[in-house]
Amino acid sequence: MMIRVGSWTRVGLVLLALAVVPGSQAWSQVFLGPLGNLTAGGLTPLPPPPPKGAWGEVIMSNAKWLVIQNNQGQQFPISWESVNQFLVRWPTDPTALTNRSLVEAIGLDLGSNTVRTDHLDVYEGTDQTLVSATSKSVLPTNTVVTTIDPSFNRFMNAFDIASQNTLYGWAYPITPGSNGIPGQLYVVGNALSWNPLRLGTPGNNVATVIPDASGSFSMTQVTRGSSSFAERGDIVFLTPVDVNSKSLVLSQLVLYKKIHRALFAN
Repeated sequence: MMIRVGSWTRVGLVLLALAVVPGSQAWSQVFLGPLGNLTAGGLTPLPPPPPKGAWGEVIMSNAKWLVIQNNQGQQFPISWESVNQFLVRWPTDPTALTNRSLVEAIGLDLGSNTVRTDHLDVYEGTDQTLVSATSKSVLPTNTVVTTIDPSFNRFMNAFDIASQNTLYGWAYPITPGSNGIPGQLYVVGNALSWNPLRLGTPGNNVATVIPDASGSFSMTQVTRGSSSFAERGDIVFLTPVDVNSKSLVLSQLVLYKKIHRALFAN
């Protein structure tokens, strides 16, 4: 089975004009150091933060600071102390899964506790505290709170979603996908088998996860971040909430690596 890595368009992000597509060429320039901005008493004010989040490329990192650059050449120094949540996505594949692996998936609810999606997130060891085993129905107009959710939006619906799907499918026949019906299924559970992928969910239930028309899943292992993980050339997605005289203040920073976690030497 072909595994596509690095995709994570699960939560309907609205990217800005500042954004660059992961994998596309990101133009770099020489980092000017402290004199290039107000960090450590520099002279040039920082550019305004992108309000909805954006992609960038790491051009410098140490134990205290991260500097990223967008595709317009703007540089954003970020103090690690100003990052609320730092996560890393590592490419992975089915051969790394065990029955102890927690897998997170969200996609089209096909009924009978079956979900169709094109991406899976995997959690191992202590990083499993980032998620909890669950199985819940959501409408596409709602945003489920997944581990990596840069929008941080969640809209509640007054109606029971599963019953609403049943109602629309029986009493009010409509074209699938119209008006957000049918809904989506969000599941997190231990990997019980791979082909097909079955996840153990609360209540001794089993959720089946199948790929979309492409016939394959992209997969990433999600871990908590460390400043030692960031290297020049890495791609990041950042969600700023404020800017001060020295640094962007981020609600979330997601770093994309190009190798499996087990192959990275700290």
